[in-house]
Amino acid sequence: MKSYVRLGHVRSKTHPHLGAAPFIAILVACVVGLLVPGAARGQTAARDSLPVVKRLNFEGNAAFSDDDIERAIVTRQSGCKSFLLSPLCWVGFGAFKRTERLEPRELRTDVLRIQIFYFRRGYRRVAVDTSVVRAGGSIDVTFLITEGPPIQVRQIELVDFAGVLDSASALADLPLKAGNPFSELDLTASREALERQLKNTGYALAQVLVQASLPTSDSLGAYVVLRGVPGPIVKIGKIEVAGADDVSEDDVLRILTFRSGEIYREDEIIRSQRTLYSMALFDFVDISQSIEPSDSLIDIKVQVSEADAKSVRFGFGLTTAECFEVEAGWTHRNFFGNTRSLTLSGRLGNLGTQKLAQRFPCNQAGVDTEIEEARDAFNTPTWQLRADFQQPWFLGTENWLRLGVFGARQSLPTIYATRTYGGDITVTRQIAPATPLAFTYQPTWNTFDNISKKILFCVDLGVCQPEDIAQLEDSPLLAWVGASLSRARADAVLNPTEGYRFTIEAETASRFTGSDWAYYRTQGEISWYRRVGSASVLALRLRGGLVRPIGSGIEGVDADPGGEGVTNPLKRQYAGGASTVRSYGQNLLGPKVLLADAESLVADSVCSTADVAARSARWACDPTAAGLSSNDAVPRPVGGQNAVIANLELRFPISGEVFQGATFLDLGRVWTDSPAGSRFGWAWAPGLGIRYMSPVGPLRLDVGYYTGGSEELVVVSDVDGQIVLLEDSNGMPALFDYDPYSDFLSRLQFHISIGQAF
Repeated sequence: MKSYVRLGHVRSKTHPHLGAAPFIAILVACVVGLLVPGAARGQTAARDSLPVVKRLNFEGNAAFSDDDIERAIVTRQSGCKSFLLSPLCWVGFGAFKRTERLEPRELRTDVLRIQIFYFRRGYRRVAVDTSVVRAGGSIDVTFLITEGPPIQVRQIELVDFAGVLDSASALADLPLKAGNPFSELDLTASREALERQLKNTGYALAQVLVQASLPTSDSLGAYVVLRGVPGPIVKIGKIEVAGADDVSEDDVLRILTFRSGEIYREDEIIRSQRTLYSMALFDFVDISQSIEPSDSLIDIKVQVSEADAKSVRFGFGLTTAECFEVEAGWTHRNFFGNTRSLTLSGRLGNLGTQKLAQRFPCNQAGVDTEIEEARDAFNTPTWQLRADFQQPWFLGTENWLRLGVFGARQSLPTIYATRTYGGDITVTRQIAPATPLAFTYQPTWNTFDNISKKILFCVDLGVCQPEDIAQLEDSPLLAWVGASLSRARADAVLNPTEGYRFTIEAETASRFTGSDWAYYRTQGEISWYRRVGSASVLALRLRGGLVRPIGSGIEGVDADPGGEGVTNPLKRQYAGGASTVRSYGQNLLGPKVLLADAESLVADSVCSTADVAARSARWACDPTAAGLSSNDAVPRPVGGQNAVIANLELRFPISGEVFQGATFLDLGRVWTDSPAGSRFGWAWAPGLGIRYMSPVGPLRLDVGYYTGGSEELVVVSDVDGQIVLLEDSNGMPALFDYDPYSDFLSRLQFHISIGQAF
């Protein structure tokens, strides 16, 4: 008779005919329970007696990197548990070290693993040996690899694809290439790529058969034949929806990008599945088809599982540009049915700036100045409230409509602080997979705070008299119409490693759009990502833009006697900061002026506020002669008409998949077409960074190094509540040699932010 002991399950009822069997089973279980801990302790003790792997080396590998091979084996070398803990490990704190011991069985198996790794990639004559050098209680393990010559692909032939695919172009796009090593991985990828092309042209049951020969007459050559079996062209038959409850079946069918009677295309099946997921209405989406078509028709089943239509989200963060910030939102994803959505969201930013302005970790937030009006403007919390309504399949499956209303208090430190109220209407059409074309109309009502008006209108627009500033205040309506085209072909949104993304935008405003301001603006950006080695990523971004006023720039107002026109400060080009040129503070690259404290200039007795005429808006005061220092003035960006930014960044792992390092080089310029704007030339910035890969995206710390010299800047000051322009003895704007970079540390610019720079 056989007895079974079921662990974790106890029956309270005994059978009268089992006799002593339950007692024997319990006794056996008790004995096993007493012996197992002892055995486990014995195994642990035996493992602790194994030698520690101090170093792990690879020799002879030329075709593949150490990291590539190391990921294919089990043996690891001891080290620090985290890159960030390295200083503690160097000091000798053992608690932060990771101890790896040599398992003889795994070492022998690792030899086979490396051989298989090479074999599958075309190196079938590889030989692998090991060298183990003992030094005390630790050892150095070296894998000695003799790669040998690879088997090369001599010829690739496509058979039975005539009239179905263009064999020449299909062959050129295959991962497997003639002249390359005969990789089984590339061969499988090539077969799958051909099948995918066939299934995207209606051949739903297509197969590609593989024949690879390695003749004895050419022991290092491989001849590959890929034979197509397309089968019949198949159309979509019946489409069935299962699992829909609150969302109607008609709504699900309407969102799909394929219809009954259309030719079957596998990409459309995948695209429809992603679209359904992106609406967050469903926890599960599966689109499957019948195994065998009937009369060249294939039935589709869409299986969904509905999620909660309502959700609430909260978030908080810290950045060097916005200090502390919090946000919250509520979303109804099936608002009044038909998969419409309504989102209410709010955000508070610039929190803590009153105490931490220009101090770590808020070293780019707010202003640190004695001018109370500036502190009140730029150190006050910002806020935003939005309501967004979205209607999918607007006048067609490919079109989406979004309506929004919002109110906000915005602040770009030392540039402007404004209150904005308005709305926007956006129609988006998917003209290709991951390629939306959007048209937007946005009217807004903007009012600037007092300090922003004084500096923006006087320095940027050349309007300094109070009554003229009041006239410009009567032009608060900014209404623009624009179009944007974007394409995303990267493999991830938050941390891409392959592919590219680009965006092109254009917008204009004039009396025809209902705007008080008139301009046209265009800009574009492209980002490119490529893997380097096994785990590193090379990222490149190019970005450029320009803005030009139409006429004087303000409808019905002659505010530009120089004839160059003026541009709304909200639409000028800015750069510098965590996502552009990282050796500069937020928006500090390009045209700017210095805001100096009038009391510090007067205290030296070289200058006197009595020299300021009541309405002249000018002050005969040489800031250099008055003893002004770079640390006593605040740079204020005024933006430019043109901007060009280029970023090159290498991202690499430094502790598994949790921490990532980066080294970067940023290049940029912001300027105007005026002679004064030409003073601001190109800037470049090398730097280093570290990223923590959190569930919400990369948390980033970057340090950029300022490589430039001093800048000659115009100086303005606040005299009795009026912004005045300092001028020299010749009546020209006084230029001050601004250079706050006295040592190495002062040239370092720290940035804390969320998400990759691009």
